Amino acid sequence: MSNDAATLPVGIDFPNADWEKWHKPGADGRVKLAFVGGQRLRLLELPAGFDEHEWCVRGHTGYVLRGEFTVHFRDRSVPCRPGMGFVIPDDEEHRSQGSSDEPTVVFVVDRVGAP
Repeated sequence: MSNDAATLPVGIDFPNADWEKWHKPGADGRVKLAFVGGQRLRLLELPAGFDEHEWCVRGHTGYVLRGEFTVHFRDRSVPCRPGMGFVIPDDEEHRSQGSSDEPTVVFVVDRVGAP
């Protein structure tokens, strides 16, 4: 095992991490962030009825903890509900929209550099 691998955390203490403001046009909410090994890990909470205005092309993998939302692609829409995982490939334009009934909480992983 290399020294770099030994220094990476194996656990991320999201319960004790601070919430930060999250802003994306149409989807203001809050987020807890961690950056590990070239990946961004997010616990993301968005309000009921959020509706992202911009298309995204970054791939994401995630798990729905609470709430229901729909991932819209150019040619189809995919509903996501609690207990479901999702995989969105890189370069596939998408945006998401929440139900009007309750906030959405998702765990999302994608590849980005640390700030």
